[in-house]
Amino acid sequence: MIRLRAFIGNLIWMLAVAGLLGVGTAYCLEGNWVPKLTGRVNDSANILSKSDRERLSDILRKYEQETHHQIAVLTIATLGDEPIETFSLRTFNAWGLGFKGLDNGILVTLAMKERRVRIELGKGMQRFISDADAKLIIDKEMTPAFSKGNFLTGLEHGLERLMDEGRRFVVTMNTVSPAATDDQAQLSNGSDDRGVASSVGQGGSG
Repeated sequence: MIRLRAFIGNLIWMLAVAGLLGVGTAYCLEGNWVPKLTGRVNDSANILSKSDRERLSDILRKYEQETHHQIAVLTIATLGDEPIETFSLRTFNAWGLGFKGLDNGILVTLAMKERRVRIELGKGMQRFISDADAKLIIDKEMTPAFSKGNFLTGLEHGLERLMDEGRRFVVTMNTVSPAATDDQAQLSNGSDDRGVASSVGQGGSG
């Protein structure tokens, strides 16, 4: 029964990816490619409905107003031959999530073909959300739903846990300089390792 559920979960991912690779392989050929930042939810893999994207964006917008932390979500069809660690870190740095000097941004990346998930943490967030916390969020809150093809549910549950952990570090605007505000990524709708990645499959992680 366990093997059957794992097979069904893998099959769902394969079917979801099948219609995306025509787009995904093209833009992943460039080693330094960074996707365009379009908002809080960047669904390049097109796995979410418009209402799903709006729902997640609204959740993240309210959280940013509450804590001044910036969280963005990115889905892509495939990583090509690149590790999710380097792709996610490069995208995080290029997007400039969080306030300058506080580095309080978070990027959640989901790669469909590779069935890989990564939570990229700014240095400021690492004091409050450890790699072990991030791995647990992926394995317990996100992976089970993703394996069933419930991408909205997995993202929503994972983000809720991330936000709960991040509430231990609330930024007040009187501690942020105007320059830092100017440098913050505008979300309308480093070389160090600062995140954790897991595979989606039979519940294992790598």
